[in-house]
Amino acid sequence: MSTATHHPGKRGMLARLAVCMARHRRRVFAVWLIGLTAGLLGLPHLLGSLQAPPIEVSGSESQRVGQILAEGLPTLGREQMIVVLRSEGRRTTDPAFRAAIDAGKSALAREDGVSGVLLLPVAGDPDRVLPLGSALEPLRPLMRDEHSAYLLVGVSGDDRQRQERSPVLQDVLDRTVREASGGEVHAYLVGVSVYGEAIQKVEIADLMRIELVAVPLAILVLWWGLRRPVAAVVPVVIAGAGVVATTGMFSMLTGVFTVDGMLLVGVSALGLGIGIDYALFVMNRYREELAAGAEPEDAVATAAATTGRTVLYSGLILVLAALSLFMVRWHVFAQTGIGALAVVSITLLASVTLLPAVLISLTRWLEWRPRWARATRADVASSGRLARWAEHLMRHPWPYAVAVTAGLLLAAIPTTDLAMGINLERRALASTPYLTGFAVAEGELVGATGPVAVLLVRPADTPEPDSAALQAALRADPDVTAVAVLDNGEDLTGMVVLARHPIDSPAVLPLVERIRTEIIPANSPPGVTPMVGGPGAHVADIVAESSRKLWWVVGCVLAMMCAALMVILRSVLLPLKAIAMSLLATGAAYGLTVLVFQRANDSGVIWPQVPLIMFVLLFGLSTDYELFLVRRIQEEYLRTGDNRRSVVIGLQSTARPISLAAAILAVGYGSLLVSRIVGLQEFGFAIATALIIDATLIRLVLVPALMQIMGRWNWWFPRLPWVTRDRPSADRDSTRQPQIEQLSRT
Repeated sequence: MSTATHHPGKRGMLARLAVCMARHRRRVFAVWLIGLTAGLLGLPHLLGSLQAPPIEVSGSESQRVGQILAEGLPTLGREQMIVVLRSEGRRTTDPAFRAAIDAGKSALAREDGVSGVLLLPVAGDPDRVLPLGSALEPLRPLMRDEHSAYLLVGVSGDDRQRQERSPVLQDVLDRTVREASGGEVHAYLVGVSVYGEAIQKVEIADLMRIELVAVPLAILVLWWGLRRPVAAVVPVVIAGAGVVATTGMFSMLTGVFTVDGMLLVGVSALGLGIGIDYALFVMNRYREELAAGAEPEDAVATAAATTGRTVLYSGLILVLAALSLFMVRWHVFAQTGIGALAVVSITLLASVTLLPAVLISLTRWLEWRPRWARATRADVASSGRLARWAEHLMRHPWPYAVAVTAGLLLAAIPTTDLAMGINLERRALASTPYLTGFAVAEGELVGATGPVAVLLVRPADTPEPDSAALQAALRADPDVTAVAVLDNGEDLTGMVVLARHPIDSPAVLPLVERIRTEIIPANSPPGVTPMVGGPGAHVADIVAESSRKLWWVVGCVLAMMCAALMVILRSVLLPLKAIAMSLLATGAAYGLTVLVFQRANDSGVIWPQVPLIMFVLLFGLSTDYELFLVRRIQEEYLRTGDNRRSVVIGLQSTARPISLAAAILAVGYGSLLVSRIVGLQEFGFAIATALIIDATLIRLVLVPALMQIMGRWNWWFPRLPWVTRDRPSADRDSTRQPQIEQLSRT
């Protein structure tokens, strides 16, 4: 169907901007080339500056405990790490092992950022003098392996400094201990910062592997869908420019903004997906205008004024959804929100500046294709089948609507078993010094890998409180193995509680909850302020914050989406339907993710950030397809006033582009499955599954069926004095209405 090609000056800002970019394309290419070169040159610096986000909730009790410990018991520092000394042939009482212990302690004490080194009780050596007198003596019964010894290391500094020091400390330990023992004793550093540094290395390697899978697959899918090599490359170029420019911006902000490997992988997947989608839809409209006889400048103006406007709406909705992540007080969510805002904004910038220049420059090549890829009867047959399907669906909307809804609700049932928690990514970190030491400590000092700290804060210069009842109650808990007590002699008593479970076990969360709500209130001495922190409490606070804010984020996203769609579509029922459809797709994806990952991985939990971030991105991305489909139907309805015909033409016009766009996004996120990080696999599987469901069952079946059922009620909107309503045209043959130029058609 041909479309209007009015003078660009009458088409609004987007059309004028597109024409300007096309006319000055050499300058546009020069500016983007400079930006992309800077981005590529800054990539090594960015990869070298990656840092795992703090595993703590801002403003939480566990975070305050960490600050109080660093000030009141400076020997323990801002973070407590464990050094595992292990020998298969030597016992801890052998001279070589003793020499290794002493050499390791001395070497660590000399390193910057190490605030204290304490030797824990040694198995088979009851006469060994321990620091702090008998404070650590309660741990001695746990020391049964005479081939292992442990050091408690306090490390100061901020998160970045501690992560940067981790490999240095590991190298110093390894070299010193090996030399002192003749190579018979090995040392392994275990701690939160050590884990963060180790996981960054895996994520960097995975990023390269993911890109090597995602980009070629995206090009192949585009080539298969378009059968035109140049047209297939254009969206990839636009998406790549957006991703490279975003990473270049991150490389300049490493001093003020923390970037980790998982964020970089997520930004690349999101940028690749939406960049290709946005460019694909605009390019298709541009090609359609050229086929209708428009001049290149008029065609690019029309594409920008119609589909380009819908792209802008889609990006705005995704930005609004990303803003809801700032409601969660874990740094991961703020980091993800900033990353999403950056890549969406820069991708939109590429779509309105670089894309028009590229399209004008490659106009003569867009339709070229090899002889073997020329149009075939199969293409015509495929189009005919789609038309027949649309007519069939319009005749039988109820059975299909009921069947698809029931199937998606059935797939969503496992969501009720969703459990969030920390996964230490043992498979990804296999053979690393961190996991080797963690496995040794887990077998003997289970709780030492994630202890719970109980603090009793009292007024300065007051005597140490009688905490015997509290200690006894803690030791009596079935999930506690030992309790060690430290006092600074001034205003702080600290209890180190070791659990029977590793830090990534779901049992740690109820233990922290019992300590806070049952044990402390019933046994805390008078005149003190009790607080609970430590790595175990950090994990509990993260899970609690993510679970509690999940519903706040869901409500915020739903409200923003509904309001935005009402403004854009001028309808009440269509936004409500869009939200219901997205909820169905998201619920089904949640359920399938629980089935595939939660019941199959080591810890039986889903990473806390996955459900929240997945929900936000899915709602933003699925709204893209809702807009492209419904606005095309709306355009036809404004032209003819025939709801059924509008739905049929809208479905027939957009089904293939939407399916191709969804396939590209599914490839981008599905490529995360090649990662060794379970969290990335969960995220990629959930997004890809939901997008496939959305682009097939939702957009090809459920949405058209419901729009046929609702009929004219689709377009009902209350009469408001400040709102101008678009009405169906009386001229059913006109395709050049001014109001239609403001709508998108793919």
